[in-house]
Amino acid sequence: MTMTISVVRLALSDLARLGKVSAPAITILLSGRASGTDRARVSLLKSSVDAVFHKLLALGVTPHEIARMVAPVLSVGEDASLHDSLQTGAALFVDSDSFYCFQVPNDTPQTVAVGSHFYLRPLLEWLTEPRQFFILELLPTHLSLTKCSEDKLAEIPLPRGVPFSLDAMSRDEGPEWISRPGGLRKVHSEESPGTHAHAGAIRFGMASANEERRVRFFCTLVDRGLHSLLVQESIPVVLAGSERLVAAYRKENTFPHTVARTLGGQLEGTPPDDVIRRARSLIRMEMAEEATRHLAAMEEYPQGDRWSTSVECILRGSRQGRVSRLFLARSAESVGNFERTSGLPPAEFDYQEDLVNAAAVETLAHGGEVYLVESDQLPAKASMAALFRYSTGAD
Repeated sequence: MTMTISVVRLALSDLARLGKVSAPAITILLSGRASGTDRARVSLLKSSVDAVFHKLLALGVTPHEIARMVAPVLSVGEDASLHDSLQTGAALFVDSDSFYCFQVPNDTPQTVAVGSHFYLRPLLEWLTEPRQFFILELLPTHLSLTKCSEDKLAEIPLPRGVPFSLDAMSRDEGPEWISRPGGLRKVHSEESPGTHAHAGAIRFGMASANEERRVRFFCTLVDRGLHSLLVQESIPVVLAGSERLVAAYRKENTFPHTVARTLGGQLEGTPPDDVIRRARSLIRMEMAEEATRHLAAMEEYPQGDRWSTSVECILRGSRQGRVSRLFLARSAESVGNFERTSGLPPAEFDYQEDLVNAAAVETLAHGGEVYLVESDQLPAKASMAALFRYSTGAD
């Protein structure tokens, strides 16, 4: 059995390996809020292992095999170096060959599940939330690009050719473009040590141009200068700053993943956690609207050819890697045997599991997208709907 003891935050990129399960697949989700002391956490872990033991016994797994599988889980409780990690939420995944331990949100519900797939449904909204994005702040006095990655904000050096200040650009002072208000010098990322700060600066002499043209020209330069960087990263961009500048920039912007809503208010002096929370909220709203648009466009195709609400068709398509977009009703319930429902030969054990979870795990493991929506948004209030990458002509 592969032992994974280092504890890192669970990410979508981990699902490719987690999707390849040597059943039975055991999932133990531990809430960080459920216990406050090391002793309480260990007790919670042991009670979860007891629940796993009884579930596997009921399936017909031998006690010896069960003991072999749960041994790594018990070792987590005995490893003092992992106790700090378990103070937040934790997800433990065990199958016949592997053991994984990940950090998950603190409020993850206490869960024990056994099936042919690891149980990720309580984590889907968290897993599919925007982890990385840019915040582009446009103010007359300065321009800044900040990247959010793993709940941390870091300012990104601007590429050469991006003006730092609309106010400075309005004067015949090209070198001022690379200065911060108050005289704090800011350099481009390409500027090498020893390079003169004013080298290559361009004097535009924009003071006599009318205001609208000046702002439009500034926004065009920003868009052109940032385009390659943004396209390479291909993550959402949230705009903030002056309403006038943001509105003008949207007219010149050519990056397709720019969020439609603006992060209002001054960012300076705002706690980073608040900035990240507000920006993520805007991106989530955009994702929800995107899901609605996809659902409306999906219904233009004949059902069964390119899309379906049939649980059997969706499970079969998801394990084949055909599902491009999967839409799940938040409150949907569908329990059954994955192999039997998706047309596979019967497995050794008759796992009765959450088929909505199985469809999501298979879709994400094959690089598809998963959207959580309200049940009344789905055709005929189905539990799930899927858009397929291609048609086999058999559904």
